[in-house]
Amino acid sequence: MKNDDVGTLKLGWSDFASGRHVPGGKHTWYEGTASGLLDLVRDRWPRRRPGSGRDDLDQVVVVPVDPTGFVSSTVQVDENTVLHAVYDRRQAFEDGFVRVTAEGPREEVRFASVVLYSADTLLENDGARSGDFDWEVVCLIAGPVEVEPMDPVTMARNMLEKPGGTFCEYSAGEFAESVWYWAGRAASHVEED
Repeated sequence: MKNDDVGTLKLGWSDFASGRHVPGGKHTWYEGTASGLLDLVRDRWPRRRPGSGRDDLDQVVVVPVDPTGFVSSTVQVDENTVLHAVYDRRQAFEDGFVRVTAEGPREEVRFASVVLYSADTLLENDGARSGDFDWEVVCLIAGPVEVEPMDPVTMARNMLEKPGGTFCEYSAGEFAESVWYWAGRAASHVEED
């Protein structure tokens, strides 16, 4: 099947993304339906670009979509922002890391995009597919900038092929941009039960 034949393309949500990007949660979410988001992706599929650290459209793509209905996950921080730090894991089998969250209003959404992994890419590093899809949604990104740098911890997880990561090489410049961007932001603090 051709990668750009959107008419026959089977798109779906990964279990990972559908469990993280929920209304009221600490991650970005879409206020519409899951199928509605897939319709947005299909509509904008021809405008996709390679994912961070990639140079082709075969493994990881970022599809820019209309930002209407998206809620950001980030808070811009300053010297008055109340911060919280916890030791966290994205998934039970992954290595833990320090997650910093911030109290305050979530940043305005001016841009949104959807990150999708190909079926083959999902199987790398002992990964799994969530269904019989050609591409699965793995992440929603929404905020004030058109191209949000990937979190540096996520980049390190990928580059070092840690559990849950998908190998990709990043340049020193990409890491520096990521560190600088995230030095002034944190995920929105959400009290968890």
